[in-house]
Amino acid sequence: MKARKPLKAVGSSFDSWLAEQGDSFKADVIAGAMKRQFVMELRAMMKANGLGVNGLQKLLRTGPSQVQRLLDPEDVGISLKSIAKLLAVFGAAGQISVEPRHSKKRVA
Repeated sequence: MKARKPLKAVGSSFDSWLAEQGDSFKADVIAGAMKRQFVMELRAMMKANGLGVNGLQKLLRTGPSQVQRLLDPEDVGISLKSIAKLLAVFGAAGQISVEPRHSKKRVA
């Protein structure tokens, strides 16, 4: 029997497909990815501190709906102030960074 050649990828990369979708869509995808990462790290901090949703609510001195918004990976509308408050409660450090991608495209 003849050995098959591996198939070569057909089509564009995810990054190029994303670029074709427009800036608004791309921003939504990036925000969603950032929020999912944030929630994963927040839940890990909660677990490491033996803290549940009710405990977090008490620490933040806020209502259950606010805590649910913080823990919802789909809700990307949380404020920097809310993030800063969470960091303060956990005694954690955080940063927002902007890293240029090497691209031929220039912003005017």
